[in-house]
Amino acid sequence: MMEFLNNFFSTSEFIPHGHCYLWKPELVWLHLVSDVLTGLAYYSIPVMLVYFVRKRQDIPFIWIFLMFGTFIVACGTTHLMDVWTLWHPTYWLSGLIKAITAFVSVLTAIQLVPLLPQLLALPSPAQLEAANSQLAKEIAERIRTEEVLRESEQRWQLALRGNNDGIWDWNVKTNEVFFSPRWKEMLGYEDCEIANHLDEWTTRVHPDDRDWVTQAVQDHFAQKKPFYITEYRILCKDGTYKWILDRGQALWDEDGKVVRMTGTQKDITERKQAEETLSSLLNQLESKVEERTAELTIINQSLQAEITERQRIEQALRESEQRFRATFHQAAVGIAHVAIDGSWLLVNQRLCNILGYTPEELNLLTFQDITHPDDLNADLKYVGQILTDNIQTYSVKKRYFRKDSSIIWVNVTVSLVRKLSGEPKYFISVIEDISEQQAALHERKQWEEQIQASLLEKEVLLKEIYHRVKNNLQVISSLLNLQSAYIKDKYDLVIFQQSQQRIASMALVHEKLYQSQDLAKINFGEYIRDLVASLFAAYEVNEDAIALKTNIDDRIFLGLDTAIPCSLIIHELVSNSLKYAFPTGKNGTIAIEMTKNNDNQVTLLVSDDGIGLPSNFNFKKLASLGWQLVDALTNQILGNISIQGARGVECKLTFTLI
Repeated sequence: MMEFLNNFFSTSEFIPHGHCYLWKPELVWLHLVSDVLTGLAYYSIPVMLVYFVRKRQDIPFIWIFLMFGTFIVACGTTHLMDVWTLWHPTYWLSGLIKAITAFVSVLTAIQLVPLLPQLLALPSPAQLEAANSQLAKEIAERIRTEEVLRESEQRWQLALRGNNDGIWDWNVKTNEVFFSPRWKEMLGYEDCEIANHLDEWTTRVHPDDRDWVTQAVQDHFAQKKPFYITEYRILCKDGTYKWILDRGQALWDEDGKVVRMTGTQKDITERKQAEETLSSLLNQLESKVEERTAELTIINQSLQAEITERQRIEQALRESEQRFRATFHQAAVGIAHVAIDGSWLLVNQRLCNILGYTPEELNLLTFQDITHPDDLNADLKYVGQILTDNIQTYSVKKRYFRKDSSIIWVNVTVSLVRKLSGEPKYFISVIEDISEQQAALHERKQWEEQIQASLLEKEVLLKEIYHRVKNNLQVISSLLNLQSAYIKDKYDLVIFQQSQQRIASMALVHEKLYQSQDLAKINFGEYIRDLVASLFAAYEVNEDAIALKTNIDDRIFLGLDTAIPCSLIIHELVSNSLKYAFPTGKNGTIAIEMTKNNDNQVTLLVSDDGIGLPSNFNFKKLASLGWQLVDALTNQILGNISIQGARGVECKLTFTLI
């Protein structure tokens, strides 16, 4: 390209044009002055043409003047170029300018051919004078017609102001609608606030009414009904709705097509409100009559039911009394009625068996007499709270003295029965023997302490195992790093480095398990961020050139059996993107997304916007260790993987957490 430009502007291959004139001064000056004057004349003519066109915008075919100006400028430039080549032989440039001049000249001539009939068709001065005379007559007629229309308009406006209805006139072909000032005033708008378009009406019709209004218009257009008349709600400027009575008449053309429709709009909101009020009053009256009738029926039924219910209650009370006595005396726990001062009023047989007393002996004692001294204050504190109505009931474990002076553990649940006046009447106490439970509870507590100590010991041991596995993997990685210093073959060195990075990713899993509160699982989102950061550092990635985007569900926790395969899969996919997706100097983005749905299905998406993959790519047929690892690890976690490479690379792995 540079060589072409050098040859194009070269002056060394030719001699100046002045040599053709033998450098005779009078001949050179003759051509010089002639070409310069001709060029200046050519340049001045387009200036005058442009000035003329700008002043006379009413002239037709302005573009042909501009084309004339363009080819005249080109002609002037060729004359000035002839002056230049007298001393500078840039004949290629001169020839190019002449070619441009020829192109513009031929194009102008071609455009003049179809334009000539139109130019000849322009009216002559006589024709223009006749047209002006005819136009003057038409203007006078139009002024007279406008005066008549103005008078008609005044009469129509007076009629509109005298009529309280809104007027509308719809041009069906253009969807333009004239809305009278009264029409707009009904909705609370000024005359200038609503445009003359059908949408101004349709968008304000209440959504619940829009279908039947549209159907009413269509029925009238189809001449199913002689008139258009309907009632609907329409939105006002203040956000409220008004009820409207809309009436109209369409106009059809000779082909039976609707061309126009005119009608009136009347505000019937007050009428509708009155109808609703009347309907509401009628409904209320009917409702009150029905309610009163129902009340009388219910009262009669209630009296009959009350008599029946009273008989049933009396029978039920007798049966309840029998059941209560049977339950009280045959209950598997001790039950007692205790006076406010603590004396035993009524006790069942089970309580006598628990304490070793007879009912008569207990009636001579109070609960304070048989309560262990260490438990008495707490018991009396609860009694005080229940008497002051701070609590409704309480339950406490305490010790009683049996008749044989032995101690027995019981669970006592106490509630208070009050008189109708609200004064305390007596306590109801339920006493359960829990001596065996207390012994079992003590034994269980000892076992729990032993299990907790054993768990703590195993937790420490498991953390130590994770720590040592991580350290051993790091030692292996370091040994591979030292060994790689003696490898001369670049391919073998890459294999060593890839193995080192895979071991590092597994070590990172054990490190996260060591640091995790839950030694069985790790937060895989946090792990992915650390893993990708180490890969970016290993490949010395310029973060300004390759960006990383992550969208990872923080609720995903993976166990060791799933975390290591997933970490190696991510390692291989991100490594491939860093190595192959972005050739030298190409910028891009690597995205990692990991989500989990309600069915515990995890979706891992690793993608880049790099150069993509070949159309016939099939990773299962490649002899690459990395892709073989990805396939084997996907099968190991019972997952499915799909790879798309049309635009960048997108690897999608799905598996279910077990």
